[in-house]
Amino acid sequence: MSSHPHVTIVMLNWNQKLDSLECLDSLARITYPSFSIVVVDNGSSDDSPTAIERWSNENLPITLIRNTDNMGFVSGSNTGIRQALATDSSYVFLVNNDTVLEPDVVTVLVHTAEQAAEIGMVGPKIYQYGKERVLESVGTKTIPCLAQAFLVGHKEEDRGQYDIKADMPYITGTALMVKRSVLQKTGLMDEDYFNYFDDFDWGLRARQAGFRLVINPEAEIQHKGSKAIGFESPFYIHHMVRSRILFARKHISLLPFLFAFLPYLILYRYLRPAVMMLTSFRWGHLRALHRGIWEGFSAPTRQSKSNV
Repeated sequence: MSSHPHVTIVMLNWNQKLDSLECLDSLARITYPSFSIVVVDNGSSDDSPTAIERWSNENLPITLIRNTDNMGFVSGSNTGIRQALATDSSYVFLVNNDTVLEPDVVTVLVHTAEQAAEIGMVGPKIYQYGKERVLESVGTKTIPCLAQAFLVGHKEEDRGQYDIKADMPYITGTALMVKRSVLQKTGLMDEDYFNYFDDFDWGLRARQAGFRLVINPEAEIQHKGSKAIGFESPFYIHHMVRSRILFARKHISLLPFLFAFLPYLILYRYLRPAVMMLTSFRWGHLRALHRGIWEGFSAPTRQSKSNV
């Protein structure tokens, strides 16, 4: 393999011109010598595709793929991954368009992944954008039988307390570099998910295939955080609970599903938020919660089940 294996950076855009251009500006400063950029526009209704095309003409050549509709994060990102796989790229690096990357991020992550054949996915330390040394995450923790994930170090001040490379249950899709061999063995992200839990699911499948997932905090980015969707919006509530249930159906065996996941879902992920929505008269949010639960249990699933 080349001393500088090629990396395809895949970024999704949906009506976020300014964020996407700032992310592209940071990608233009990447010091790694062998990379290309694929931007997938997910049916934007603003002028961001035109602005991105103009940026490409004036800065770095990129491949711009224009979807006619909003296909969601998973399907839209898979479109870019398929484009990368059509080339000889050794790595795909998914980055959210509301991130700003340090120039050495790709170099550090490729070096980390190249240290062992079984290292299949790698990710950086993530800071909250515009906040001095406030962490977004340095990896993840999970309780698989509850379909529950946590961000390590979330909202903590960075004092170096997590500055060691470590294996993780999954790498957040905010910034996720994956080897071609993982894509060939486990497939792409599961398009049963529209948004959310896709990275948790993908990481679990990669580990079950024998790969290690590693965070290297020497690689750093900043993340603005869910600007396209908005935390606690009806869209967020709908797809978060829908995806949680889909993940549980796919990956939790019968007894833990019945006696751990379902009580947790009903008490903590349904009754608790439903009471809050009722008392604050957020009827649209409540409808979104009910719709997500219905779809989570009724939607057909395509990926084979793997129990935890």
